[in-house]
Amino acid sequence: MGGGAVEQNTTAVLEATTGDWRDSLAALLDDYRKRPRPATSRERFEAAKAWQSELVDAGLAAPGWPREVGGMELSLEDQLDYYRMTTLAGAPKHPCGLSFIVAPTIIVHGTQEQKGRFLEPLLRADEFWCQGFSEPGAGSDLASLSTRAVRDGDVYRVTGQKIWTTMADKADWIFALVRTGAPGRGTSGITYLLIPMNSPGIEVRPLRDAAGGHHFAEVFFDDVEVPVANRLGDEGGGWSIMRTSLGHERATAFLADEFRYRGTVDKVFRLAAEQGYANDPLIRQELAKVETNVRAIAANSARALDAVLRNEDPGGVASVNRLVKSEFEQHLHRLALRLTGSGALLNTRSEGVVEKGRWTYGYVMSRAATIGAGTAEIQRNTIAENVLGLPSHRGEGRRNPVVAPGRPLTAPEADEAALREVLGDLVSSYVDTEKLRARESTPGDYDIGLWDELVKFGLPGLTAPESLGGGGQPLRLLCAAVEEAAYHLSPVPLVPTAIALEVLVAAGADEPARTVASGATAAFVVPIDDRGWVLDSGLPVLDGGRLTGRVERMAGAPVADVLVLLATDAATGDRVLVSVQPEDVTVTVQNSVDLTATVGIVTADGAPATVLGSGQNVDDALVRARRVAQLLVAADSVGVANRALAMAVDWAGQREQFGQPIGSYQAISHRCAYLLVGAEGARGQVLSAADCDEAGPDAVTSSNLATAAALSTAVSAAEDCIQIHGGIGFTWEHPAHLLLRRAAANEAWIGRPEVLRDRAVSEVFDRLS
Repeated sequence: MGGGAVEQNTTAVLEATTGDWRDSLAALLDDYRKRPRPATSRERFEAAKAWQSELVDAGLAAPGWPREVGGMELSLEDQLDYYRMTTLAGAPKHPCGLSFIVAPTIIVHGTQEQKGRFLEPLLRADEFWCQGFSEPGAGSDLASLSTRAVRDGDVYRVTGQKIWTTMADKADWIFALVRTGAPGRGTSGITYLLIPMNSPGIEVRPLRDAAGGHHFAEVFFDDVEVPVANRLGDEGGGWSIMRTSLGHERATAFLADEFRYRGTVDKVFRLAAEQGYANDPLIRQELAKVETNVRAIAANSARALDAVLRNEDPGGVASVNRLVKSEFEQHLHRLALRLTGSGALLNTRSEGVVEKGRWTYGYVMSRAATIGAGTAEIQRNTIAENVLGLPSHRGEGRRNPVVAPGRPLTAPEADEAALREVLGDLVSSYVDTEKLRARESTPGDYDIGLWDELVKFGLPGLTAPESLGGGGQPLRLLCAAVEEAAYHLSPVPLVPTAIALEVLVAAGADEPARTVASGATAAFVVPIDDRGWVLDSGLPVLDGGRLTGRVERMAGAPVADVLVLLATDAATGDRVLVSVQPEDVTVTVQNSVDLTATVGIVTADGAPATVLGSGQNVDDALVRARRVAQLLVAADSVGVANRALAMAVDWAGQREQFGQPIGSYQAISHRCAYLLVGAEGARGQVLSAADCDEAGPDAVTSSNLATAAALSTAVSAAEDCIQIHGGIGFTWEHPAHLLLRRAAANEAWIGRPEVLRDRAVSEVFDRLS
């Protein structure tokens, strides 16, 4: 098909997108739902091809492609909606996913003739593609490829071998990297060719995989003639074309994966229920992990796509997501196989196998996830050396990091970026680690000077309504501010005060809320255990306007100007929210494991109290406030985790052992890579949860999982930071233990990660039922 077909398709796209494309797609999907489902794999294959042509004819294919090449050119939010709609409808995906690796490359680097020739048949699934990159001697080390192409007039003569070539036996074309320059290892002489698979001299030998199928093959080239017109870009420019041409569809492929994974995770939850494992505590923790990971992938995918749509390189996030996705697939299928119980004894075609053997097959096939397209070990090297800027393990020096370690991998929106920069500079100018260590002798104190500066900045009332003197800003910005303060180990009661303010605002207690928003420190006093806030026992009692009771381990209480307490009304038995003057109660300072924080016992013995709310109003306020409180503690932990990452990478790059930086040893660099994966993943989940509509069905689940991830990540990151520093990290003078202390305190403050995960699993089961 030539340019005329592309123009015809572009007209269809314009007609679909100038109206409401959602209506057009919804109508097509509604029709699809009514059709009988194909019974065999062959029928499913043919149905998927036919569906692609329907989408093209309707102008509803390729949501991220530019319009001039037949795409819909939708915004990020619209693309998310597109994939949600098609996934929920159960519409088949394109039967040749590899086509969407070469497609953006052709869009960015192809000639008009190449675009007209290749894109529409590719989009319709009339022609299939396979990828010719890996070779027997050049798998993860692709720069060592040796397949040779020699120019002979208007053709190249290609000789060599490719391996692990997926769908080679079904493909009409192969996009291949070949060496046109000098032999040896190097990237400057590599060229990108588009080669017909029916060319004389091509031989395909299928390879049987571990699951018993034939998904990939060896491809041999024996003096194969390829027209020079089939070269993509300049001769010798293939390496940069391969690395830089992510394009719209490559990025939106992240989103397609996200929705596919979402559906598979839901199937695993249902499998757990059907097999009787829904209440098994160990299985529930594993389910929570896969649910957390699919959300981390979603957050990373959206950020990568957002970067692409802003014409920025998503390389850092893309590298992290690639590793996370490959290991997630293995964990998911290993858990699913476990859930089949003794059914795991049976092969895929055995009588009595669970769900026709899909989980047995999926588990075996998932072993390729951390091998194909670059092994997990190579991905860790890439993250350590290209993203974090650690010394090369091959002795090739150092590259500049994508961003300074510990900072967001993708540029935030302008308001968030400005907040982070200004607040980070402000807090760092006040905080001195030597003074922090000295706080051990003054456990009931805080940095009043820094607090006053934060109040001038608009904290802690950044998200409070403007009518109460707050900033009226979204929760995401407050989480970013808390993260920055924690990153620099600020010794102020920012999080306890912000939590108390949220409780007051949620309960409609305007006057005390206005006081806190204007700069007063505050604490919300409520018993805590592994579940977080304890709302059903151990509360102080309000009787005749007087409060009696004792609550221990209250963060921020020793320095609070405003004390907000949850109590039980002696007359009605209802929960009531009250405030007391600090001088009317006894606040006993306890020694906090976190030297940057304060903690104390609040004892009331007939203290006069002001009722701020009671009954259902208080219960509703606590539900709303607990979600925010969790995310604020989580954001604090994200700051700690990323500071630990920054310190570890800095030390790994400067400390030498056996004559070279310890960061060049893969044992260290891979640990740093996982530090980044965890810290950046926690940040993405917390900010994504903060962006959720608080009234939405997923808001609480997102908060529980994001908080659990952040709390656990901060502790493990601080522990790894000490380990990477070695002996010096385990000294009182080194600040690493301050991070560990703050992370450990956070983990005990708002609910243990295991409990939060278990709570989230119950919420997912409820949603699916």
